[in-house]
Amino acid sequence: MEKTGVPEVKAEQTTGFRARLGRIKVRGYYWPVRTIVQLGFFVLFSGIGIMSLVPAFNGTRSWVVLPIVSSVKSQAQVTSTMDAITLFLENGLFPWLPLGIMLVVGAILGRFMCGWICPVGFLQDVITSVKGRVDSVEKRAHLYWIRLKYVLVVLTFLISGSLGLAVYYGWRFLGTAQSSDLTFGNLSSWFGHISALTWLNVVVLVGFVYAAWRIPRFWCRYVCPVGAIMAVTQKNSLLGMHRDPIKCSECKECETACPMQIPILDLDWKKFNDSECILCMACIDACPAGALSPKFP
Repeated sequence: MEKTGVPEVKAEQTTGFRARLGRIKVRGYYWPVRTIVQLGFFVLFSGIGIMSLVPAFNGTRSWVVLPIVSSVKSQAQVTSTMDAITLFLENGLFPWLPLGIMLVVGAILGRFMCGWICPVGFLQDVITSVKGRVDSVEKRAHLYWIRLKYVLVVLTFLISGSLGLAVYYGWRFLGTAQSSDLTFGNLSSWFGHISALTWLNVVVLVGFVYAAWRIPRFWCRYVCPVGAIMAVTQKNSLLGMHRDPIKCSECKECETACPMQIPILDLDWKKFNDSECILCMACIDACPAGALSPKFP
């Protein structure tokens, strides 16, 4: 047949762009939400911002305790389980309530609060973000130090309260000093009255920053008594992680991004609840195939 002068329009020219547009999936990431949540709780537990905005806020501690680690002299009304444990032990009582809270929360949410709410965890994440990379530890040494932190639980019960109070009283002068007070004589006098225990705490603080710089989440991995206690029920918690074996190419990007150095690819893909997992979702954000996701229950 004779061709007409009307040009032929191919189907892909009219539908190809629309088809590609329809296949585009906007991927969400957990890290921006987690950072905002962590920052909000950090301000809450410090209590400083609240006291500035609400003068009537007196900073009196309430009975509400959460399985986190925070300063014993913070102005927040919500306190940590370690504060409560210290208070119980000081009065010769066994800390049934705070221990029960940690075990129950661990059984339901795992160590979710370690990754999203704990202010000490937030400080470590900030240090790692400034560094710009997540370093790993030799596997044998990593497993050894994990076991060691359970030994430190008993020691932490004994010294947690005294160290926090010593830091507060040692640095109180700088929090109230005027610029006219910062003379050489006053500073020399102040430094001369600092106790040996306070200097020890300064060394511990410097060591904490250095350790967090060298090893991501050093405190959570090898020292934290709250994490050690919650790990007892974390392995069978209702909230866990799922890995899709069809999407997963075993590229190990998830393991590289994990701040707790968890061997994700060696765990059950249906649902894994590693005792050291803090459910920060960094593995989900790092997975290029979207093979990882939270699973509850």
